[in-house]
Amino acid sequence: MADYAYRLDHRLILVEVRLSGPKGTFDAEFVLDTGASYTIIDYRLAEYLGYSKKDAFSPSRVSSALGKEEGYRINIEAIESLGKRIAPFEVACHSLYEQGVVGLLGMTFLERFDFCIFPSRQIVRVL
Repeated sequence: MADYAYRLDHRLILVEVRLSGPKGTFDAEFVLDTGASYTIIDYRLAEYLGYSKKDAFSPSRVSSALGKEEGYRINIEAIESLGKRIAPFEVACHSLYEQGVVGLLGMTFLERFDFCIFPSRQIVRVL
């Protein structure tokens, strides 16, 4: 069991994430989103890591209050967050920049372990 601090920004839980790709690693804050089925990264981040739409193995579609958006799914070398590392790892690539985030840490990552969020202490406890 371990505790990881998070930052609260306009009621969004932001956690540290490290992504690895052919061009190296990238550290960022992602929104911890238990309502997101997939872990999603902005397509600009995918390009920074060395991926493009031609690396896609499947299309991706997300629906939100803003409507439906088309994207693509790729496998990245690795993802690390909350003391867990998964390699390789599937992510969906969509435009998130306009919403002010570079990624959503969704259930494709979170479903692999048990965790509890403690809002009063701003920590995520990973069991």
